[in-house]
Formats: sequence, structure tokens, C-alpha cells
Amino acid sequence: MRTRFLLLFLLVFQAASAQYFKSGDRVVFSGNSITHNGDYWHNVALYYATRYPSLNVQFFNGGISGDVASGMIRRLNSDILAHRPTHVVVMIGMNDVGRPLYDARRANEPGIRDKQQNAIRDYKRNVDSLVTLLLAAKVKVILQTPSIYDQTSKMTSNNQVGANDALKECGEFVKSLTRKYKLPLVDYWQMMVEKNKLAQSTDSTATIVSKDRVHPAGPGHLLMGWEWLKTMKAEPFVSYMVIGKNTATSQGKSKFCKISDLKRSDKEITFTMLESALPFPLRNDQLPALQLAPVVNDISREMLFVQYIQPGNYTLYIDDEKIGSYFSGVLERGLNLSELTQTPQYRQAMEVQKHMAEAWKLEKLLRDIKLVEHRFAKELDAFTANPGQSGLDSTNIKRVIAYKQNKPREQEIIREFEAASVIPAALRTPVTHRFKIVKE
Repeated sequence: MRTRFLLLFLLVFQAASAQYFKSGDRVVFSGNSITHNGDYWHNVALYYATRYPSLNVQFFNGGISGDVASGMIRRLNSDILAHRPTHVVVMIGMNDVGRPLYDARRANEPGIRDKQQNAIRDYKRNVDSLVTLLLAAKVKVILQTPSIYDQTSKMTSNNQVGANDALKECGEFVKSLTRKYKLPLVDYWQMMVEKNKLAQSTDSTATIVSKDRVHPAGPGHLLMGWEWLKTMKAEPFVSYMVIGKNTATSQGKSKFCKISDLKRSDKEITFTMLESALPFPLRNDQLPALQLAPVVNDISREMLFVQYIQPGNYTLYIDDEKIGSYFSGVLERGLNLSELTQTPQYRQAMEVQKHMAEAWKLEKLLRDIKLVEHRFAKELDAFTANPGQSGLDSTNIKRVIAYKQNKPREQEIIREFEAASVIPAALRTPVTHRFKIVKE
């Protein structure tokens, strides 16, 4: 009965899941510093690399730190459509609302409320124009609400109370555009408010972003990637392995894998397994997110079910390597191998992540070049003429210095990035593993 229920559940869930992108798609994630950093959508790219290892989908960074909707319009052709995208994913608003306008020290400033409202009015007009231009360019648009400004954490950092309420209004407008233009929507704002509240229910100083109250750290970016994949109905199963009485019945009940050479006795069960995908790997800095959301369950179910097993404790080996000891009931109900970081398939997925991370280092160099060109062109000229009179703060002086070093070799960096972005087939392709389950 349990097995029939699980199989029915699988079929129902599969019907609701979808592979949103197809081979040949070119996807630009566009926005401000949260997109420029790339971590949230790098999780989406990593999901596609591990879940669909033979699918040729390319992801591009269209984020500029500090940007606003009008800035995205200005650089639309040169920096976003230049990638020849099939899809453009848009998230903007964190800077548009004018967070300094919500500084408590300005609460009694004459006309401050008008300035706040004008900023939101300009945002709405510019975002609508941006979407209109993207649709006119014949690309598919996916809209995202802004992420949160954490105005509820009891951190000691300056708190611009009201900024998150302004972001909520921006998010509601983005939702209206999805209805107006019939576009997909990923709502980060609502999810992040809820998860932030959950984190702060046990620690009033907690935050899912960072001490600046703006930029998500590893856990926040993972939650955003999780929300994106969940909203777009990404396939939750890496594989669904059912070990029955023999190879034929086992294969018939299983999904996303190939089972062969099954042999079983009361003392030992052995079989070979070739999965279609790799599990989704997590970095250590992302792990706190698992206390707030069922990330692994929702996007990385590598399920092993063992039927007709005698009661008792069993040791699981993969490729003769001991993975762990489990009670028979656990194996019957299903063991999610994605939660076990010591499996050979998980280690392979980590190597894919490491390979992509090297490419993302080059991506950052390229995005920092674009940042200086789009935001600090005048300051760059002033810095070149007289570094002391450029008007740049220390952070942006470092960016300009890096720009002057990297701009002459931009084409070389592009070639290095393109080469590094290709994941070798031997690295991304799942391999056959030998499973052994031995009664203790």
C-alpha cells in the first residue's frame, strides 16, 4: 500500500513539475548588486547543470551594483540584449526606493514624504517602460519582486525603517505588471519576510540578509534560488529508486535512473545504479537556510526505497565505501541520498559546483568592468586626470583601479570565461555506481 501511494505521489508531482528552459536557451538575470553578486541565480544555474547535465542552457549576468530601473533602460541594448537572450529575468527596486530617504534623522525634513513617493512613482514608470522594451525585443520576460530590506532585526546597524514597506509597494506593482502582460512572477519579498520572521522568532538579532540589512548572505541567496525553482515548478526528483524483488519490477517502479544486476538475499542486496542527474550540492555557508525551509526536499530528492526487506539494521555501501547504517523502516519509507554529502555522486556534484565557481570569478571581473563603465564614466575620467579629485569613495576607487588593470584584457577575460563556463562531459555526466545493502 505504501509503495502504491508513493508511486501515485510521484506521478502527481511529475505532472506539476516542468523543465522551464530548453536546450539552446540564453538567460540573462538583470538587476542591481544582488544580481551582480549572482549567488541567488547561480543556484538556479547550478540546479540546471546538475539536474540536466546534457542540456545546453546558458546563463548570463546582467546585474550592476547600485543600479536602478532607469539605468537598466540605458544599458538595455549594450549590456542585456547584447547577450542575445531568449529570456530576461528582471529584479530591481532596492536602490530605486531611495533608502536614505527613510533615515530617521530625515523624518521631519520638509517634503520628505513627497520625495519618497516620487521615487516610487519614477520606479513604476521606469519598470513598466523596461518591460515594454524587453517585450518589443521579442524576449521572454520573467519578473521578480525586490528582495527585502531588513527593518525588523535588532541589529546595531542603522535602520532605515520604511524602506521595506516601500519595497513591498514596488513588489505589488511588479505583480500588477505580470497580470498586465501575462508574465511569470517570482515573489521574493513575501517569502523573505516570512523566513526572516521565522529566524527572528528565536533570535531578535537574526537576519536572512546581512548586517547592512540589504544584501543576502549565503542562506538568503539559497532561499531565493529555492523560491525561484519552486515557483517555476522545477523537477524536485534527482532520482526515484525502488528496489523490489527483481531487476525488471524495480526498474518499472523507478524514475530517472537505470537499475541492473539486482541480487538479493535475507542478508545482502546488491545492484548497479545509473542515475540521470546529480544531487544539488550545498556550500557550508548556505546550511543555515535548511533550518528555515525544506530546500533539499523541494529541489533535490534522490530517493532510495528498499522493498521486502527483513526487519533490522543495515549498512549501505556505494562503490564499496560505507555510507551509513539505517534501520529497515527507514529504507522502506525512503532515504534521501541528497542529504548525505559523503556519497560519490554528491562529491561529483560538488566538483561541478567548484568548476562553475571558477567561471564565476571571471564573470565578476567582467561585471565590475561594466559597473565602472555604466556608473562611473565621469568619475573614471576625473580619476585618470587627478585621482585625488575624482569624488569616489574608497570602495569605488578600488573598482576604478581594478578597471584600469582589467579593461585592456577584457577580451582575453571573456575568452577565459567562455572556456571556463563549459563543464567537461566527464565531470557533469552521472556514472554507474554499485550499491550494497548488508544486514548487520
